Amino acid sequence: PDHVKTLLRRAVDDDSDRGLSNTVEVNDSIVEFLANSCDGDARVALNALEISATMATARAGSCGGGGDVVAVSLDDAKEALQCKHLAYDKAGEQHYNLISALHKSMRGGDANAAIYWLARMLQGGEEPLYIARRLIRFASEDIGLADPSALTQAVACYQASHFLGMPECNVVLAQCTAYLALAPKSVAVYRAIGAAQKVVKDSVGQNEGVPLHLRNAPTKLMKDLGYGKDYIYPPNDPSSAAAQTYLPPSLVHYKFLEWPQDQEHRL
Repeated sequence: PDHVKTLLRRAVDDDSDRGLSNTVEVNDSIVEFLANSCDGDARVALNALEISATMATARAGSCGGGGDVVAVSLDDAKEALQCKHLAYDKAGEQHYNLISALHKSMRGGDANAAIYWLARMLQGGEEPLYIARRLIRFASEDIGLADPSALTQAVACYQASHFLGMPECNVVLAQCTAYLALAPKSVAVYRAIGAAQKVVKDSVGQNEGVPLHLRNAPTKLMKDLGYGKDYIYPPNDPSSAAAQTYLPPSLVHYKFLEWPQDQEHRL
């Protein structure tokens, strides 16, 4: 707060175009209030100071006091800070810092911290459905196959938040946040799709065709061309189907999804 006070006082005392008009008076109590109410964000404090000064000037003008020195009141400062776009800039750095803190807290298994960051976002006026969408992404990116029901929980959270809206959906978001933070974690699927996309991207123009035995053959011509030939239907012959390949020849031994075989039966 002391550092913010210095910046605010500098803006108040600056007679150049960068500072407030010399017809606006801001006393120390206003500076102290703004410095202690901006969550450490000097930009928020400076914007609030400017809005406060604008409101005070407009009020004086409506009362016929144009040209006189006007004083910013505590009510002006409080009203300026009530602007949601000011206290929580949804397109600015604070927006991304808070969602990052929420994400990292859940990833680290700290439900306590995750709920705190969730509360910060909600108090700042963040759209609850944006948070719910981030929870859905987290359920697949950071939990994935370790707890497949996490995705169901996150989607249900989105739907419930949509039905209820704020402020009632706050507990729904908190429940889902806590569940995801406490759930077992796995990034196997996240890494698998990233690796597969890289292979496809790096092979642009040279990606192999679908192997003939995997192709669809809805017409006689396609069947005559070998589409679907030698395909083994797993339910009819599980033992033979186990040796069947499903990747292009050059990628047969490529492993995208790293998942222990002894865990596969749980899915």
